[in-house]
Amino acid sequence: MEVEESRVRELHAAYLCVKPTVAEDLASCEEFKRALQYAGHNPTPKFLSEHWRDGQTESITYERFCSVAEKLPETIIDDIETLFMKVFGVADGKVGENDFRKLLMTNESLGDLSEADLDYILQDANVIENGVVDCSKLGKVIMHTISEMKQMSLQKLEERSNLQRINSKTFTRKKREKFSGPEGSPRSLHLVSALNVDGWSESSLKGCFYLDKVNILAHQYSLEITCMGPTVVKMTPKVSPKNTTDEVVDALAYVFRESPEGMRNYVGFTDKRDSDGSYYWHDVLKEGRYVVIPFTSGCRLQERTSEPEGQIDLVESKGKVNLTPEFRLVLEEIFHQVDLDGNGRLNRQEFNLYNWRTSGEEVQDDEWAVVQSNFDVEADELTLSGFLALHQLEAEDNGGDTDDLWVSLEAMGYNRMGQQDQAAPFVLSVFSQVCQPTLLVSGLKSGGLLLDKAVIRSIMENAEPIKIKNMIDLIKYEFLGKDRGSIVIQNKAHSKVMVRVDCSGSTNVATNRPNLDWTVEVAGKSAIIAHQLMPKKLGEPWNVVCEVVCKNDLAEEEE
Repeated sequence: MEVEESRVRELHAAYLCVKPTVAEDLASCEEFKRALQYAGHNPTPKFLSEHWRDGQTESITYERFCSVAEKLPETIIDDIETLFMKVFGVADGKVGENDFRKLLMTNESLGDLSEADLDYILQDANVIENGVVDCSKLGKVIMHTISEMKQMSLQKLEERSNLQRINSKTFTRKKREKFSGPEGSPRSLHLVSALNVDGWSESSLKGCFYLDKVNILAHQYSLEITCMGPTVVKMTPKVSPKNTTDEVVDALAYVFRESPEGMRNYVGFTDKRDSDGSYYWHDVLKEGRYVVIPFTSGCRLQERTSEPEGQIDLVESKGKVNLTPEFRLVLEEIFHQVDLDGNGRLNRQEFNLYNWRTSGEEVQDDEWAVVQSNFDVEADELTLSGFLALHQLEAEDNGGDTDDLWVSLEAMGYNRMGQQDQAAPFVLSVFSQVCQPTLLVSGLKSGGLLLDKAVIRSIMENAEPIKIKNMIDLIKYEFLGKDRGSIVIQNKAHSKVMVRVDCSGSTNVATNRPNLDWTVEVAGKSAIIAHQLMPKKLGEPWNVVCEVVCKNDLAEEEE
């Protein structure tokens, strides 16, 4: 009986490594295969095709998954050694590396396994000696990997335990003991840990969030990984020296794998918090191209409600127009922010992004040639002294008028006191244990629909669905971590609905919305973020109380 219970627990844990809840069905053959792999199996294409028929199977429920998984025999070391002996025809389990590679690279069941992937597997397993693969040793490594996969899935199950379960067919609830974090929150992910990447190869670039009316713009990045292996993506927010508060704008990064055809598929986000306050994501990335899009919730980076009293002077006239010391300090701060690679100079791309942000125009070839000919450059890149001289010339050409200078400062997020309160700098770092990652800036823009969908998905994967009272097609997903939270409303019906999401009963809570009591319109068959939440004062207890009511219900009650 104990063995049966243990097996059920393993299958439950494996399922939750693929779907956010057992109430949600497996929606593709790939998800079906991954769930079986987390359960310690390696299903063959034939087995998968028998249970997931193209054009016929639309989904597989959790119960069906468990039933199918029981048909697969549990892997044992004797089976692996027997298989190697049968395939290679050797009794001692030793086979030449070339023969081993040839068999694996021509095996269609291994899918898109590349030579670089195989190199990493064999190197990590440490099973090659003098050009010979020790299959007996490899078998033990495989068994160890199966055990690790099961442990990984069981750990995820532990995180999700004691939460409510909702059946997708009947919405029947099974009450469980509610888990409370140290501050009474229903969930507590984003735990603080110490990240150790000593000896890993690193690539880092600066970036910044800019508030642009209703949108938030940010630098975006392309990432190239040349060999499959452990990779860490880390986002570190930076505070302006003139920041008058201790509030740090939250900074996360979402990672997408880019196919040769340009399709982008979400793979993960920086969900773990390092001891230095940054957030990171740690996973094994396959070789290929990736896109990294920074994200901030908007709880701290918001439009200012009023201008500060007074303002700094930008120029002074003592027989000649000169930049004031205060303005020069601001320009120096801007220079170091837009120097994205941190080499102390601005290359054409960096200067172009700055010019686009402040004027809305791209730098043309002849304009860049003028910059290089008239201002201080090193290695064809603009120096700080050249950057200051350029703005000095702009002030002189305008006869001391500062309107255009203020336009540039405001575009960079500065108020009239020279404080950057509508922009937030950060540093993006990528570490690899097996290769040198290549990180490049790809643009400065909004994350758009691609980022929106990924953020919503990440919230739904880390929260249990809760049925909204009297609304069978409305589901609330509420994630609360140590220092950030989110509420998503999902509408499974075909028609749109207005939903009031009231968090005004919360304490020490800030939202990205104009106020904590907010109504959202949720289109049919869609999901929307109703609130992004953070503590108003970091380090102090915060408590979220959320009431969700369909506006249609309110209208009926009033009648």
